[in-house]
Amino acid sequence: MEELKKVLYNRIPYYSTLGLKLLEIGNGRANFEIIVRKDLTQNGMVHGGVIASLIDSSCACAAFSLIYPNGYVTTIDLQVEFLKPVSKGRLLAKAKCIKSGKNIYFCKAKVWNGENELISTGGSQLLRIS
Repeated sequence: MEELKKVLYNRIPYYSTLGLKLLEIGNGRANFEIIVRKDLTQNGMVHGGVIASLIDSSCACAAFSLIYPNGYVTTIDLQVEFLKPVSKGRLLAKAKCIKSGKNIYFCKAKVWNGENELISTGGSQLLRIS
C-alpha cells in the first residue's frame, strides 16, 4: 500500500494541493479524508468541487488498485449527489469498484462528515489506459 501511495502522490500533485489524504487502497477499494479549510469553502460551506474531487479520487484509486502496476485509469464520467452542506471538520470518502470490465471500471463512493452523517454519494466510470 505504501508503494502505491507514493506512486499516486508523485503522479497526482493535486492530492497534496487539495489536502487529500489517502488512508487505504487495495482490492478495488480506496478511502480518502480531507480536513475542511477556509480556502476550500464558498460562502462558508465546502465547495462542491472539493466533494466531487473526493468522490472522483477515491473511485479512481479503487479502480487503479485492481490494475497497478500494469495500467492506469482516467475518469470518463462522474456523477455527484450533494445531500447535506458542510462547513467544518473532517470529510471521509469510501469507494469501491463494483464492476471491472476489460477497459471500463464502474465505481461508487460515499462521503461522511465528522459526525458520521452521509453528506454526498456518487460514482464514476473509468477508462483503463495501458
